[in-house]
Amino acid sequence: MKALNCPNCGAMLSAASLKNDLTTCEFCGTTFRMSKTATPEPDMGDLLIGADFADSTLPGWEIIRDGEISFHKGNPPELRGLYKPRLNSYYVLISSGFLDDFDASITIKFTEGDEKLITAGLYPRMNSEGGYAVYISPMGQYNIGYFTVDTASNDFKWNTFVDWTSHASLRKGRDVTNRLRVIMDGEKMRVYLNGVLATSLKDNRYKMGKLHVVAEPNGETNLGVAYSDLQVREVVR
Repeated sequence: MKALNCPNCGAMLSAASLKNDLTTCEFCGTTFRMSKTATPEPDMGDLLIGADFADSTLPGWEIIRDGEISFHKGNPPELRGLYKPRLNSYYVLISSGFLDDFDASITIKFTEGDEKLITAGLYPRMNSEGGYAVYISPMGQYNIGYFTVDTASNDFKWNTFVDWTSHASLRKGRDVTNRLRVIMDGEKMRVYLNGVLATSLKDNRYKMGKLHVVAEPNGETNLGVAYSDLQVREVVR
């Protein structure tokens, strides 16, 4: 089996590391979570901003407390949110600064709500004119689109790139984790689900904006969701 490299310092790791959930690099001391799949992913760049959710000190992020937010130490630490029913999204976190090209990833676990309705995900490059959106659901599906401003109402209007689509790499149900990774590189967007490339597309509407972590009940149901291991990295070229 081909050897692996540390995502931090690039040192070679034993192929036996695939058997462990957590691996520590013997050279730089970085501990990181192994992918559940051997499907190749692009190299990871330097960490720009991250959040391990061990506590509420999150430099680089604005915490939005529209729901019941709590931080839990553990393996891994989690930000847990409980949100009341409504049709539009709740913002959970927003990056403090604007971002252009980046590689963002987060682990999402649904803990409460109607599995046919609830969703969560990332809004890359959101600004006053709109932005992109990537959702996953506990039904084992994902959805990609973008927002524009409705000139009549001045509200955001949803537009679809990829309608709700089932993907074999997504784990279905509540209380299971899924890793969402979105790479924004110029006009290119790539979406990985648990390490597997789901979609690659091009669009040049939005060149920069803030990154949002979002939760969406989508109706008359409470939504419980837990997030862990949020990373925003440089895009490797």
